[in-house]
Amino acid sequence: MRSQKQNINDGGLAITADMQSILDQPGFISSQMGGNQLRQMFQTAWAMLDLFKLSPLARACMMGHSLDAVKEVLSRADAPDIKGTETPFQLGYVSLAVLGVNRHHCFPPCNPEHFKIVEYLVQSGAPLDVPDIAGHTALHHACTPPDIKLQFAKLLLQRGANANSQNRYGEVPLFFALQGGDAELTDLLMEHGAKMDVEDANGDSPKKMYVVFGAEVTATIRKWERKQAGAGPAPCEARKRCENCRTEQSGLRQCARCHTVRYCSVECQRAHWSTHRPNCHAFSPSTTVTLKPQFYDDTVAYSTADFARGYLGLSRSGKSAERPGTQMLSPENRRMIIKIQVPLSSTTGLLIYNRQRDFTCIVHRNTGPEAYDTIAQTVRSKGVGGTNGHKAYFAAELRRRDELVVKVSEVLAEQPF
Repeated sequence: MRSQKQNINDGGLAITADMQSILDQPGFISSQMGGNQLRQMFQTAWAMLDLFKLSPLARACMMGHSLDAVKEVLSRADAPDIKGTETPFQLGYVSLAVLGVNRHHCFPPCNPEHFKIVEYLVQSGAPLDVPDIAGHTALHHACTPPDIKLQFAKLLLQRGANANSQNRYGEVPLFFALQGGDAELTDLLMEHGAKMDVEDANGDSPKKMYVVFGAEVTATIRKWERKQAGAGPAPCEARKRCENCRTEQSGLRQCARCHTVRYCSVECQRAHWSTHRPNCHAFSPSTTVTLKPQFYDDTVAYSTADFARGYLGLSRSGKSAERPGTQMLSPENRRMIIKIQVPLSSTTGLLIYNRQRDFTCIVHRNTGPEAYDTIAQTVRSKGVGGTNGHKAYFAAELRRRDELVVKVSEVLAEQPF
């Protein structure tokens, strides 16, 4: 049953009586207040969208075929107020253009001009932060997975969009970037003042939740937390940047002594030595512990982020996989950055692997209690905690198949794996 009579420019959309009863509640809408049901009802209703039941301006914005078409409609004497909204969903024109990006494939081949249309609308005075009936702004829509539109989010933020607008569920756009596992978008939002501690109606916040959405966004958030705390970069924070000239490129050479900084050339390494020397700590008995890896043919490491995205109905990353035990790595790969996960239960053992996943092992406490306890304590005190335990990153050397030397004196910056 629909709660309102439809009109010629409603786009085929309607707010049902059940939707309206949930929306009529004051404040933010939690799951207990019907938030999850409301989301599902919006998705069902959105599937009824008919572009040919939109006004000429709304249709031109969504279809994105021609900026000239938008200009022509706005030049008419009876042009709608560019600051207004359309359809029962109360969508602003900037939001309509952003939402239209995902629908242009439904029409004959063309070169959609949604980006130019958004630019023109903003230049013409269309407000950036008009909330629709669910409280979503254009920035929320640009950040929504799985169809994240980074260039649109960047444009909106550069033009002054509020990075901390909350929808009716209390969610800020940063929530959406984290849910999508998009490190680049997360970095962009943080750069434009996104706050980590804004709670939604369920009491969740980006600060509480980011760890469950994957290593990529975790590394980005931790970088910003250090920056906001006034701390300097952590070791290996920028793996593809020369420590001396700051050039970003692949194939950098690491310092053979400490394994934590990288250079693009011998000249840069020599030039930076006087600066690096006080912090260059070699692998030695005082800085390392030695672990005895154990390998299993059926070792499996599941992604917590994939479980979280699956629970939210989002697409998974596809990175969870069965990871076989290591083969003996080539000499140049025996020095590596490893991730160590300390489980909630000490009976499970440490899970250790590198970025390429060509090295994956388990370390049990009974193979070396002192070394195990040293690693576990370091990870728990200096690493990042999650639903499946704590994790941290270290420089390591695989000297023999049963001898993994871990530089425990330096916890590295969170890595995107």
